[in-house]
Amino acid sequence: MKILVAIGTKYGATREVGEAVAEVLRGRGFETDFADACDVASVRFYDAVILGSAVYGGLWRKDATALARENADLLSTRQVWLFSVGMTSVTQPDQPLDEAEELATRLGAREHKRFDGRLLLDKLNVGEKALVRALNAPLGDFRDFDDVRAWADDIGVFLQSEAFD
Repeated sequence: MKILVAIGTKYGATREVGEAVAEVLRGRGFETDFADACDVASVRFYDAVILGSAVYGGLWRKDATALARENADLLSTRQVWLFSVGMTSVTQPDQPLDEAEELATRLGAREHKRFDGRLLLDKLNVGEKALVRALNAPLGDFRDFDDVRAWADDIGVFLQSEAFD
């Protein structure tokens, strides 16, 4: 079984999450490619796809969204999981978190998982810094790699069971 882990990232936090997912799947014996979403021409060679993106202002990165939309027909015939990396723990109740829910439904994804991200002031541009200050958003690295690896392992267990059915 061949798996693609593709990501849309701006500052690299989502890349590290995606790399952790790919590493777990490789450790379970899967042939796993890892790529930036903008570098993936097609998903046709993959049996399963895990697509993730950083979330800014409720929106996925354009390259990740484009990969999902441009390959929607093929993805709807594959095993698909989506993940978002952002500041989900500081959102308001009932606040729409990101556009990935619509993508997950459209693609028939098995799951859309949200992970907290990393927000470092020194990596942001002037406009982003102003917004972070205005929102009084917490700064730091809030990613939980144990949670990321456990989620990836659950995917691996599922795919291994599917391979033997």
